[in-house]
Amino acid sequence: MKTSTGKIVLVTLLWPLAAAPQASAPSKVSPRATSPAASPQTAAPAIAPRPVPSPTPTPPKLNPGVAPAPISSGPQYSPAQLDFGSLWDGESAKRTLSLTTPAAGQITLSFPGGGLFWLSEYREMGPMTGGSKNPPMGPINSFQRQLRSRTTYQVGTPVSPFLQWNVSAGSEVQIDVVFRPLSHPNGSVGVVEPGAKSIIMGLSGPGMVQPWSIHVTARGMFNGSK
Repeated sequence: MKTSTGKIVLVTLLWPLAAAPQASAPSKVSPRATSPAASPQTAAPAIAPRPVPSPTPTPPKLNPGVAPAPISSGPQYSPAQLDFGSLWDGESAKRTLSLTTPAAGQITLSFPGGGLFWLSEYREMGPMTGGSKNPPMGPINSFQRQLRSRTTYQVGTPVSPFLQWNVSAGSEVQIDVVFRPLSHPNGSVGVVEPGAKSIIMGLSGPGMVQPWSIHVTARGMFNGSK
């Protein structure tokens, strides 16, 4: 019985070893063997560059150095203000305001002068006309304006606060203003003190679309008596 039992135990212990498959010896890899090439189905596809559209060229300007003229319904005038500088008692200076109206019609001047600022003359000049082919003073005098009308005013004599003139199309209006400060103006009881003096002139008239109006300042410095 003991011999049979020992055989059974031995068979039980050796049976797993006999049932396990024997591991085969690793085969030697030939040194000339190379790895298989990647399959074309698994290789990453090449990315084609996207075509970049060329920018649209900007059309050149006809004249980049000249800005388009603004559309204006008002008159063209200069200067923006009349500056008479510094004057002593009894001295005088004259400045001219030039104005070209956009349309023919009646213009109105509001002139709050008297005492220091005086209206001297009004002129209406016609459009530019060509001169002679051989002007005596050269090409600079080949174009000129003709005088259409003129009205003079006595400096020192007050004028109406509102003056009106009829202006033709294309005419240039020229208004002369005189600054003459006096410590004791004629007909005035008070004394004019030195300092800055100014008035605001108003001009209005008809336009191409609607009536226009502008304001121009006339200023000067009164130094007083010497």
